[in-house]
Amino acid sequence: MKVVPHVFYKHPNIEKVLVDGLSCIIIKSVQEADLQNERYLAAHAITLVLNGSLQVENPDGEITIINKNQIVLLPKGLYMISDIIPKNQSFEAVVFFFDEEIIDEFLIGFEVRKPENSSETVIIDYDQNLRLFVDTLITLYRGKFQNQFTKSKLLEFLHLIAVSDKGKTFISKLQSLKHRERRNIKKFMIGNFEKPLDIEDYAYLTGRSISTFRRDFKSKFNISPKKWLIEKRLEKAAALLKEKSDSVTNIALQVGYENTSHFIKAFQKKFDISPKQFQINHRKNILI
Repeated sequence: MKVVPHVFYKHPNIEKVLVDGLSCIIIKSVQEADLQNERYLAAHAITLVLNGSLQVENPDGEITIINKNQIVLLPKGLYMISDIIPKNQSFEAVVFFFDEEIIDEFLIGFEVRKPENSSETVIIDYDQNLRLFVDTLITLYRGKFQNQFTKSKLLEFLHLIAVSDKGKTFISKLQSLKHRERRNIKKFMIGNFEKPLDIEDYAYLTGRSISTFRRDFKSKFNISPKKWLIEKRLEKAAALLKEKSDSVTNIALQVGYENTSHFIKAFQKKFDISPKQFQINHRKNILI
C-alpha cells in the first residue's frame, strides 16, 4: 500500500505544480495501466480526469468510474484505485490535495446544512469556469515552484466548485467529513495493522479523535496502540520470514515498515536475532 500524496512527490510520472506539505496540486500522466493499487489518501483529494478513466473502490466495496472531463471528491481514507488507459493513449489527471485547515477556512462562509448521504461519491462536471481556472493555473505555475500560492489556489478551486451545478452537494459532503461514522475498532485494527499508517491515521479511519482512539483501543486490547502495532507487525514479519524467501526490505514493507533499518532494530529487540539470520536459521531447521 502506498501513502499519497507523499509517494507522488518522488514518482517519475508525477509533475508537481504547487506543494505545501500535504496540500498540493500535481499532474499525473502514465502510458501503462496502474491497476488495483491500494492507496491511503493522507489528505482529501479532488481528481480531475483529463484523459482515460479512473476506477475507485472504497472500503465498503462500492466502485465508482470517473470518466474524461469529470471531477471526483475522494475524502481522506483507504481506496483501491485503477488508472484505465484508452488504447494507444495515456491516462492524464490533475489532482488537488488539501488538508483539514483548508476545509475549515473554506467552510466558514457557508451555512451549516444537514449532511446528505455521507457515503455518496461526489462527481462534478468539468465546466467552463473550472476549465479556465485549471488551464490558467497550469500555464502560470507549471515548473515555477512558487509554493506560497498553494493554499490560496486550492481555496479558489473549492469556491469555483461551490458555485457549480453540484455545489450544494459538494459543500454538504465537506461538512459531513466533520462527522465521521465510527468503525468497530477491534475489527478494523485486526484487518489493517500491517498498513504503513500512524496512530493519527488509524484514529481518523475509525472515526475518532486521537485521545478517544487511545482510550477505546486500550479498553479493547488492554495495551497501547503503539505497542500492539509493533507486536502484531513483528509477529507477522516472523511468519513471513519463515514462509517466504523475500528480502528483508520487502518483508518490512509488507508489515508496515517503510524504513528497513527501523524494522531490523525492532525485530532484533523482540527476537534477539536479526530478521535475515532468523530467516536463515529457519531454512536450516527445515533442511535438517
